[in-house]
Amino acid sequence: MIYIDSNLFIYARIDKGKIGEQTRKIISLLESGKIEACTSVLSLDEVVWIVREELKDYKAGIDCGRMIMEIPNLIVLDITKAEILKAFDLMENGLKPRDALHAATCLKHGVFTIVTNDSDFKKLDSLNTLNFVEFLKENK
Repeated sequence: MIYIDSNLFIYARIDKGKIGEQTRKIISLLESGKIEACTSVLSLDEVVWIVREELKDYKAGIDCGRMIMEIPNLIVLDITKAEILKAFDLMENGLKPRDALHAATCLKHGVFTIVTNDSDFKKLDSLNTLNFVEFLKENK
């Protein structure tokens, strides 16, 4: 199981170039059952907000969030007090608060690979970070 960072869903929705194409391929792998993944409620918050802002369309953000919730083989994890407390520890390693919450959620659920184009996660030895190209090479 992998953890999908919010930026994958954002690029899939708003990027018409190569990165958008890569992220849509990853979502196709998920939809076809070739991979299983999880993300968190925080990702949904980020996706809805950023899509809304980038497209200047609140409904587009909401629709994107709904589509994510319907993706087969994707588990959406809650964030509890335990993850928040762990995130504070991870912030001491230099992670930004949102990234620390994503990382803490991964670790709590025994997910040690995160697929993201955010290099900040490389600050953690406890997580294997794969960018979109690396992930697609590993999952042809």
